[in-house]
Amino acid sequence: MKTTAATLIMIFGAALGFLPLASADVVIPGMGSGAYDVPSVGGPGDAVDKAPVCDNRARPKITKVTPDTLKPGDKVTIQGENFGKKECFHGVFFGSGGASGAATSYQLVNETTIEATVPDVKIGLGKLNVVTSGGSAQAIILLQAK
Repeated sequence: MKTTAATLIMIFGAALGFLPLASADVVIPGMGSGAYDVPSVGGPGDAVDKAPVCDNRARPKITKVTPDTLKPGDKVTIQGENFGKKECFHGVFFGSGGASGAATSYQLVNETTIEATVPDVKIGLGKLNVVTSGGSAQAIILLQAK
């Protein structure tokens, strides 16, 4: 039956303009035929870097920004939830539009704490944006002159 099915596939495949490239069955002496997992013999292509697993459903949330008033050059601590792993964290921005605001240097301490430096931005009320793979969170901050 198996041979008949394979023959029919080859006949109809040839009539339609394609032929099977290879058989999926492997014959191993003493074990019969079928599909088998064959281990790799190693080589330069064996190491595969895995992409980070980011939870895109976990929306970040800012719960506290210290100090209360900020000046350019100040160190600021941002506390919150769902900041994620380093590979899934996109940045801290000051200004009016998420990732289009002024970027700054930062350190992701852990999933709930970020330390950043306030860039030279317009004084007054402004926005602090934290952007992760799960979205963005904003806090209103008071920026004072140096």
